[in-house]
Amino acid sequence: MEFNKSVSNPMLIGAIELMRAEDTPEHRNMFVGELAKASFLSPAIIEPAPEEGPEGKPVITPGSKVQFPMLTGAEGMRFFMAFTDAAEYAKWQEKNPEQKLHYFALKIDDYAAMVLRRDAKGNICPALGIAVNPFGANIIVPREMLAGIMSAKAAQAKQAASRQAADKVKPFHTAK
Repeated sequence: MEFNKSVSNPMLIGAIELMRAEDTPEHRNMFVGELAKASFLSPAIIEPAPEEGPEGKPVITPGSKVQFPMLTGAEGMRFFMAFTDAAEYAKWQEKNPEQKLHYFALKIDDYAAMVLRRDAKGNICPALGIAVNPFGANIIVPREMLAGIMSAKAAQAKQAASRQAADKVKPFHTAK
């Protein structure tokens, strides 16, 4: 998670366009693969507001509270926003001129951590997932899909660790 970092996701945007043109398992897999690698812009409410730093860039005060707003859609369904680039973020800003918010660059892992978390009472987050480019392509990635992506990433990491460990193990030979 990085504060005010710009992002660009041409491969993800291409995968979205392919999937929208022809929704095939291959195109969906390509989308999910790019989704897992991408960084997204997410608006954030920061209290106290960032102050201008020595280089003229906004700086967050240590101990600040950061909250990521959600979109509320039909029937009260709520989603975190995930913008693939500055142009998509600008579409949201145009619709919400009163909310001049800073943003963070978040990975899918960050969104999954927010959507899948439980509070101290065991209640799950009210967000049902994320909306990728909600004022453009508006691709909904539901909670279950986020959980599946995280499970697949964990399995891949475990498999890679096992391979790495196996590469380090040398057979023991006794001298005769």
